Amino acid sequence: MGNNIKQIYVAMELCENEIKLLVGEYFNTRFNIIRSDKYYTNTISDFGINNKEELSNDIRKAVKETSSRISTDIEKVILVLPAYNFKRYPLKSKVVTENGIITKKDIARAVSNSLKTKVDSNVLVANSTIVKYNVNGISTRRLPENERADEVYVDIDLLCADVEVSYDYVSAVENAGIKVLDITLNNYAIAREASLFEESLNKNVIILDVNRTCTYLSLLSKGRLVSTEIVFDGLNSLINRVYRTYNMPYNDIAKLVKYSADFNSEYPDDTVYAWTDQGMTKSINTRMLNQCIDEPLDMLCEKLVSMCRPIIAEGALIILTGEGCQMRSLLERLKEKTLTKVKTYYPDTIGVRDPAMTALYGAFFVYRDKVLLNDLNVNCVDLVKYENAIDQKQFDSEGETITTKIKNLFKQYMEKGEK
Repeated sequence: MGNNIKQIYVAMELCENEIKLLVGEYFNTRFNIIRSDKYYTNTISDFGINNKEELSNDIRKAVKETSSRISTDIEKVILVLPAYNFKRYPLKSKVVTENGIITKKDIARAVSNSLKTKVDSNVLVANSTIVKYNVNGISTRRLPENERADEVYVDIDLLCADVEVSYDYVSAVENAGIKVLDITLNNYAIAREASLFEESLNKNVIILDVNRTCTYLSLLSKGRLVSTEIVFDGLNSLINRVYRTYNMPYNDIAKLVKYSADFNSEYPDDTVYAWTDQGMTKSINTRMLNQCIDEPLDMLCEKLVSMCRPIIAEGALIILTGEGCQMRSLLERLKEKTLTKVKTYYPDTIGVRDPAMTALYGAFFVYRDKVLLNDLNVNCVDLVKYENAIDQKQFDSEGETITTKIKNLFKQYMEKGEK
C-alpha cells in the first residue's frame, strides 16, 4: 500500500429514479462514512438512458451538492453498475514465481493475465474475483503471500455485464466532468460487503435485492457468484396500486408501504395516514392499506419464489436486501411462501444503515481489495484540500477547537459540582 494511511473514496450508483452517492474515509483499517446522499432523476428506464445530456446534468448537480457538503470537490467515483445481462467466465491462471516465493505481485500478475481472456462481444468484464489458490497441490482461499513455491495456480471468475448499458453509464458520469476510478457490479459488491461468499461455502445463498422497478436474484454457491436473474417487478407495483386506489400524494406512498403495512397488526383500524384532496380530508388505516397491497405483494413474492424454488428445495439461505428490505410485510410473506430461512441484510456501520446503499458500501471493499493487491494510493478527492477544510471546521467563531471547547465545558461543570 502507499504511504498514506488515509484514503477518501466515493461510490456512485445510477438507478431508475435516483442517483446515489456515498463518501467514505478509510482510516486505521476501517471505513468511516462521511456522507450518504440520494438525488432524484427520471432519465433511466429499464436500464436504458432516456436523455443522456439530462442525466449528465443531474449527475453534475448531485456531485456538486455532495461536494459542497463535504467542503471539497469530488473528482473521481467508483461506479456501481447493474448486473444486467450478467455472465461469469471461470478460468485458471498460472504464474511462475521469480524467486521461488509467492508475492502480491505474482497474484496481481495472475489477475492481469486473466483480463486478457476473450469474452462475448455483448458484455464487458466489470470484476475479476479470486476464488481460490492452489500452491504445491494444496487449495486455499487465503492469500499465499511469502509461501515457497515455483508456481501458483489462481482460480479466477470474470464477472461481466451488458457492454452497452455499462458504456452508457460510464459515459454519462464522465460527460459530467467526473472521472470513473473503477467499476463494480452491484450484486458482487453486495455479496462482498455482506461476507456472503464465505457463507456460501457450506450452503447455497440467494440474494434478493428488491428495488422500486426491478429485483435482482443472485445465486452464490461454493464461494462463487454463479448467476443473476432480473425480475422487472418491485415495490412500484405496490406503490402504484395504492396511488391508483386512493390518489394519495405519490411521494409519501413509498414510506407508507414500507413502514405501515402490517398484516399482523393488533390495531388494523388505526389511521396511518391522512391527507387533503380538493378540500376534503381523507385518511387510510392499516386494514385498508393491507387490502390494497395484498394482491400485488403476493404476485411479487410468487414470482420470486417460483424462480428460487428448485434451489430452495436443495437447501438454501435467502438474504433480502435493497429498498424492499425495509418492508417487514415482504419479509414475512417470503418466509410463508418459501418455508425456509430468510434474513434481511443492511450495513450496520453508522451513516449507512440503509439497505438501499448496500452495493455502494460494498464497492468500497471491492476497490480496497484492488488497492491492497496492487499497492495503490488513490483518493476520490484532493486529500490536501479535504484535510484543510476539516481543519477549518475544527475551529468555532472564537478560535477554539471543538475538543478544547468540550474540555472547557466539562471543566466548568465539574467546578460547579464541587461548589
